[in-house]
Amino acid sequence: LFRSPVAVMDRQAQVDLGAITGNVAALSERVRGSQLMAVVKADGYGHGMVPAAQAALAGGASWLGVVDTAEALALRRAGITAPVLCLMAFGDPSEAVAQGIDLSAGSAAFVATIAAAASRAGRPARLHLKADTGLSRGGATQAGWPQLVGAALDAQARGLVRVVGLWSHFACADLPGHPSVQAQLAAFTDAVTAAEQAGVTPEVRHIANTAAGLTMPESRFDLVRFGGAVYGLSTLPGGAPSWLRPAMTVRARLALVKRVPAGTGVSYGHRYVTAREATLGLVPLGYADGVPRGAAGL
Repeated sequence: LFRSPVAVMDRQAQVDLGAITGNVAALSERVRGSQLMAVVKADGYGHGMVPAAQAALAGGASWLGVVDTAEALALRRAGITAPVLCLMAFGDPSEAVAQGIDLSAGSAAFVATIAAAASRAGRPARLHLKADTGLSRGGATQAGWPQLVGAALDAQARGLVRVVGLWSHFACADLPGHPSVQAQLAAFTDAVTAAEQAGVTPEVRHIANTAAGLTMPESRFDLVRFGGAVYGLSTLPGGAPSWLRPAMTVRARLALVKRVPAGTGVSYGHRYVTAREATLGLVPLGYADGVPRGAAGL
């Protein structure tokens, strides 16, 4: 068990690293033929980035995914040498290039930024080109894709980058049957074809997140990016499958216990009212512990 360093005597979050390892092993079995990326962004979804990454690698993850270069560099400082993809980058990515961290570009302008960083670092950057297939966040649109691919190939010809990946991200994969899912998959296939015809020879092509990885075998390509599933979570209808184990248990010692009569309103908005005489227990967990007010009543 990994215990959060911020845990105190009356409330604590315990993380079962064995559950993470087991989840990744089970996921690897189900996507056999594709590599598995364990996404450990946001401090491993609150589970502790470095121990979660180590547990995922022990379970068979081939890649790790993070959001920014600070997270990626923290993994390297912890001695983790596995491939790491930085899904976004801020500022000067020179150190990330020097540490062999894979970077993503969704515009020709950012390819130029990465190429300049590679020149300073004295080694070519490993680059994944992102296509915006319908999420409308990062990535090049269909109209901008040829320019992005051309800029990347030009930088590759100058020895500044190696285009090793092509990728995108689903908007509604956790809504099985949503029309956007197949549309995005088709758009990604077209983007891959266009890039390869232009001369890109990627090591990995990837679009599947947890939801798609679990429900759409045709979306797995060379690599599946699992986030919530690594920790036993899923946004699919009905939640995560039973063979995934939640890795975190939150416990707290009750601060107060009292009896109240029927008709007692409880907490903000009185969204819960006791139907009969009841016992209430006050759990000392709130905003400071990461519990949002919106979680009330769940």
